[in-house]
Amino acid sequence: MRRIVLATDLSDRAERAQRMALLLAREHRYGLKLVYAIDTDQPTAMIDAQRDTANFMLQRLATTIETVDDVACSVAVVSGRGPDEAIRSAVDDTTPLIVLGSHRKRQLRDLFLGGTSERIIAHTDCPVLVVRAAPVERYRRLLLATDLSEGSMARARALGATPVSVGTSTTVVHLVGTQEQSAVPAGRMTDDARDRLLAHDQAVARERLEGFVRNADLGAVGIRVEADTRPTATVLMEIAAHEGADLIVLTPRQGEGLDHFLRYRTTTRLLNASPVDLLIL
Repeated sequence: MRRIVLATDLSDRAERAQRMALLLAREHRYGLKLVYAIDTDQPTAMIDAQRDTANFMLQRLATTIETVDDVACSVAVVSGRGPDEAIRSAVDDTTPLIVLGSHRKRQLRDLFLGGTSERIIAHTDCPVLVVRAAPVERYRRLLLATDLSEGSMARARALGATPVSVGTSTTVVHLVGTQEQSAVPAGRMTDDARDRLLAHDQAVARERLEGFVRNADLGAVGIRVEADTRPTATVLMEIAAHEGADLIVLTPRQGEGLDHFLRYRTTTRLLNASPVDLLIL
């Protein structure tokens, strides 16, 4: 049986993620794997005490889930050099989805190395669902953001295989002229010159986006090309609100160079500020 991996620290934030993971598991007849991560960068006695407590609490929770929700549930208390490494060790080739609770700012080192969510996203090929809103029902409207790259297309093709996409309405969006994309600061161009450039880029991008949707085999979806000079994350959240989307789908993964850094920064901003859930393919 395929099992959704639910990474939990047994907090209130994780309880929201648990509810969504259960909803998806029931609907798609998946099992659930509760994973508690222990950072090995602490004294052995603390690790042992933490493992015993987590095992006890996870077993109780798993029993409740199997009895009340009728979902097969297993548990794993895993350890590693950081929670992200520990959680990744619990994922295998059959895992359809990793579910995490909402992002939380941690130690100062996260400003340089990234928080747990970012590090999991960067170092696993499994789709990652970050639950930020209180689940009410399964997802209805998806907003898929793409940079039209080959890597983004490969990830977009995988969307249909994820449990969150079934029965949803999808809009694919591409942004041009955003703060991260602009090679020339907006203040150094006249308004007319900027508007002409954005209009040209928008027309070219729309044609490319239509080809992207066809080649990615996304089926019947809506498309939007938006020209905006604000930060990408800000524009995506505004479009999601306008579209009534309850899930923003992103395709940033490992890479190099400035383009990868900017995609990573956009993901981090959304992890910190998005009012709706995020799926990273």
